[in-house]
Amino acid sequence: MRNFILKNGKILAISLVNTDDAEAILNYTKIIGGESDFITFGPEGVPYTVEEEKKMLSRYHEQSLYPMFVGRIEGEVVTLADLGGIDRARLRHNAEIGISVLRKYWNQGVGKAMMQVLIEHAKDTQIIQNIYLKVRSDNQSAIHLYESFGFKVVGTYPRQMKIKNEYFDTLLMALLL
Repeated sequence: MRNFILKNGKILAISLVNTDDAEAILNYTKIIGGESDFITFGPEGVPYTVEEEKKMLSRYHEQSLYPMFVGRIEGEVVTLADLGGIDRARLRHNAEIGISVLRKYWNQGVGKAMMQVLIEHAKDTQIIQNIYLKVRSDNQSAIHLYESFGFKVVGTYPRQMKIKNEYFDTLLMALLL
């Protein structure tokens, strides 16, 4: 577990997920899905039961190359992030980041702390050499954060997201380690 002191003075504790986190994570996805259109699902959260979520989390927990991390403040889940990838010889040097933060903790250093943990983990594997992520093109705060870590825009997915009959482009960003 790693602790970070945020701009508001609160302590963010980041750790690997485990199956005991399943219910809290499902509840978290419903909250973030309802407060931001920058993620790929809405207030319904992700479509898993607690048991299905436990199975998924156990897969993250059992292997070390592509983990999922959870961040808590005073016991509350406030951020979730993962490094995803395909563990095949020709592709395993690549990982894709997914990250979310509760709105009330935006601009407090939560995303920055989680990015540090993800990038450090990728470097520590001595396998992952490229990190990719997708971000909606109008999410300027996130783009600025990613650029501060050295990510560069390498492509655009036109009209990839559709929310209430409005289309949004998604940027593909890359960090070569």
